[in-house]
Amino acid sequence: MGIWVTMADVSDSVLHRRIAISTGIVMASVLLSRVLGFFREWTVAHQMGSSGITDAYYAAFTLPDFLNYLVAGGALSVTFIPVFAKYAAEGREEEGWRVFSTVVTFMGLAVTALVVAGEIFAEPLVRLIAPGFGPAERVRVVFLTRLMLPAQICFYEGSILSAVQYAKGQFVVPSLAPVIYNTGIILGGVLLASRLGMTGFAVGVLGGAIAGNFLLQIYGARRAGAQFAPALDLGHPGFWMFLKLSVPIMLALSIAAADDWIIRWFASYLQAASITWLTYAKTLMRVPVGVVGALGVASFPVLAQLYSEGKLDEMNRVLNSTFKTLIFLLVPIAALTMAESAPVVRLVFAHTRLQETDFQATAATLSLFSLGLVAWGAQYILARGFYAIHDTLTPALVGTLLTFANLPVYAWLARREQHLGLALASSIGIAANAIVLLLLLNRRTANREAGQVALFFLKVCIAAVGAGTVTFYLCRWLEARIAWRTTLGALEVLVLATSAGVLLMLVFARMLRIRELDSYLKKLRFGAGEI
Repeated sequence: MGIWVTMADVSDSVLHRRIAISTGIVMASVLLSRVLGFFREWTVAHQMGSSGITDAYYAAFTLPDFLNYLVAGGALSVTFIPVFAKYAAEGREEEGWRVFSTVVTFMGLAVTALVVAGEIFAEPLVRLIAPGFGPAERVRVVFLTRLMLPAQICFYEGSILSAVQYAKGQFVVPSLAPVIYNTGIILGGVLLASRLGMTGFAVGVLGGAIAGNFLLQIYGARRAGAQFAPALDLGHPGFWMFLKLSVPIMLALSIAAADDWIIRWFASYLQAASITWLTYAKTLMRVPVGVVGALGVASFPVLAQLYSEGKLDEMNRVLNSTFKTLIFLLVPIAALTMAESAPVVRLVFAHTRLQETDFQATAATLSLFSLGLVAWGAQYILARGFYAIHDTLTPALVGTLLTFANLPVYAWLARREQHLGLALASSIGIAANAIVLLLLLNRRTANREAGQVALFFLKVCIAAVGAGTVTFYLCRWLEARIAWRTTLGALEVLVLATSAGVLLMLVFARMLRIRELDSYLKKLRFGAGEI
């Protein structure tokens, strides 16, 4: 008995070490990517401000994003990995590479055909995705859409090349893709916007996709030992397994992906700059979500391996530990962001062309988006939990049904509260989606510790609400005494209020006897990066 316990402990230690290393790599790159993502939007605000022109630029992403989603480009790292992991676990890696070659060849041809169709039918499609725009804005959207569409070929091929690297436990090169992509957009804006306007940013989109998502990933895949030869073995069982996992994602309408499209559709009818305010606010909300969500990305190969080996108990332990870490990090961040939204927006968008109205609108929108911050982070883990057990149908069906069910909420709140209503509807939809998926996943994996995770979540929420409430009133008190509408003033308010908020969070967590607190603090103190 003692030997088996020791072996299990060693196995858990190895798994946690693997997840810790890969999580550290992914979190660092995602943090850099999110920071660059903010600077990307800051550059737009600095060069162009917020207006109908910037609305047209952001609306132009809708068709390319939809195309990427239609071919499951963004989900390849979670649909191809289980396929490859199966062949690797069976000692048939050569067969896995043959499947890889078929997927790359067939889907590459399919994406290229769809891009060509998008170029041809861009004008009528733009009328569908942004019906509220006037003729001038619509012409801009069509032009920018056509310019950015070819980037989807790079995104798709880059995604499957990244999936191969993830399956091999190599995270560095794939993690650099969004960094280079965002850098390309920033450079396009800085170097070309003065002469080409928003077209300069669109050129940066295409250049960043080619460099970071395609060329760099070719290098990374070769470094991981990828073997490719053009092939169309469409009858191969591995290819059909890939399709079985991917088609539900292709045909589904997940709120996690469709939210941006729906928001832009309704916001095209609202006052000019509404899409821009929503984009700026959501970009800020996504910074912590992306960083903490890296937990799900990094743990997925381990989850897929554990399921392939039939180790459901170990898989549940990894899922529960990951969820608790996400909760402990994101719930307080959400509470403090809502309490400090005004100085946050003032600080990060300082020295841009934004006016007072833009600052106020973006800050209020950020507060409402932050209500769904934890649910957005949970999507990374929930989706990968299902994909690890080879089930892409359940999240696809749930996402589609809840997306359509939430459309009346978008419409009603948009009429009542304009852009603020859309942010609130977004948070409601993503929260409902996360709750349903969590319940279903726990049932599928027979997770016996789900109740403990729920109790942990409740305690952290109580502590965060208390800390956030005090921080909110402290911010108002400080704003009455500090010239916070300046860069240094906003920074001073944030430093003081955040310090107090974090301290209060720790005090309340201790009072509520959150047992995991000491473990998290120890890991942070020693910089082990094992969270």
